[in-house]
Amino acid sequence: MRNPLVTLQRTAVSVILILAVYLSCQTRLEAVEPLSLKGIKAPEFRLSGSDGQSHRLSKTLESGPVIVVWFPKAYTGNVELMLKSVDKSVSALQVKGVKVFAASCDKTKYLSPFSKELSLSFPILADPTRTTAIQWAAVHEGRDIPERWAYFIGKDGRIASVVTELEAARAGEILVQEAVRLGW
Repeated sequence: MRNPLVTLQRTAVSVILILAVYLSCQTRLEAVEPLSLKGIKAPEFRLSGSDGQSHRLSKTLESGPVIVVWFPKAYTGNVELMLKSVDKSVSALQVKGVKVFAASCDKTKYLSPFSKELSLSFPILADPTRTTAIQWAAVHEGRDIPERWAYFIGKDGRIASVVTELEAARAGEILVQEAVRLGW
C-alpha cells in the first residue's frame, strides 16, 4: 500500500515541474519580425532610470511621442558610440516634443554611472528582469540580451515604427530622420 504523503509529495513535485516548464515557455518570445510590431499598442512599462526616477510609458506619452532605443550592454564600444550619437540629436527631437529613452537589461547601479560617464542628457531605463525587453520583443528566442533597435511610439501609444539598422556612429541622425518621416 502506498503512503499517501509520498504520493502527495510526488504529485506536488510533478505539478511544480509542469508549472516551471509552462512559465519558462511564457517568458520567451519566438524571433519576431520587427516590422510586424507596427501599429500595435506598445506594452506598458514602469522602469527605473539612470536619472534616479521611475518612468512609466503611459505617463510619458501624455506629453508627446516617445522613442526607446534598446541596447545590449553598457560599457561596450559600439553602445557608447551609439548613445553619444543619440545624445547629439536629443535636443532636436525634444524641440519636436519627442521624449527619448535608452533601455537595457543591465541594473540601474551600472547604468547610472555609465550615463554620467557619457554625460547623457536623456535617461537610460533599467530592465534587469528582462520582462519589458521580452514584451517588446527586443529579447527573443536565441537572443538573451536586447537587440539594438529603436521603437517609435506615437502619442496614441501605438508603435509607429521600429528601426533595426542603427549604425552606431549615425544612430542619432537615423532617429531624427525617422521622426521626420513620421511627421513628428
